[in-house]
Amino acid sequence: MDEWLSTVPVAHRGLHSPGVPENSLAAFAAAADAGYAIELDVHLSSDGEIVVFHDDTTTRLTGTHHKVTATSAAVLTALSLDGTSERIPLLREVLDLVAGRVPLLIEVKTGTPSALIGKPLLALLAGYAGTYAVQSFDPRIVLWLRRNAPGVTRGQISGSFAGDGVPFGQRILLRSMVLNAVTRPDFLAFQLDALPSVVVALWRRVLKAPLLVWTVRDPGQLRAAQRFGANPIFESMDPRL
Repeated sequence: MDEWLSTVPVAHRGLHSPGVPENSLAAFAAAADAGYAIELDVHLSSDGEIVVFHDDTTTRLTGTHHKVTATSAAVLTALSLDGTSERIPLLREVLDLVAGRVPLLIEVKTGTPSALIGKPLLALLAGYAGTYAVQSFDPRIVLWLRRNAPGVTRGQISGSFAGDGVPFGQRILLRSMVLNAVTRPDFLAFQLDALPSVVVALWRRVLKAPLLVWTVRDPGQLRAAQRFGANPIFESMDPRL
């Protein structure tokens, strides 16, 4: 198991700050320069490119109204992030920028069938010499990785799903992470505010898997992460202070 998952703090969507938007090349450069691992989010564009962006639509960060998976990469990468000169990057641009300096924690967003996004993702990563792991809330993506790329370190993300509009039955299924029995993730990433959790404690023992927690934003939350023996996925603070 990659030791960095337990020891290197992870910058949530890069080391972003006022004027340095989340999931931007500037935020990733800042994190790499500081020696932090980088968490980033990926979608598949309508023309098969992997773009780095968190939301399902471009509204919040660009002021435009595009569904990411229904929009071409050319349109997406031309959009300004939060009124800055930064643009929505392609994953290949991020790989070129980071160039193995720090580990990458790549979250595959839900909404695209596993094989459709999995194949181009693996093609990009096959040529990357740096350290990385792939995670998702969607256990179907984790299962696809187990079956098609067992050598890629894979993680299951979960949490309370409270207020997310997820149907009750699906919420129970995802929160319990019962499909871990089939997907066998190498690590867990869980919502800090939903801890302690009997389910998380059980799966950590069964899988012998490290735990990362999201999102740590203040010293109190950092201390909580440390009490749970978890590596922080952080923003808005320096976890090394």
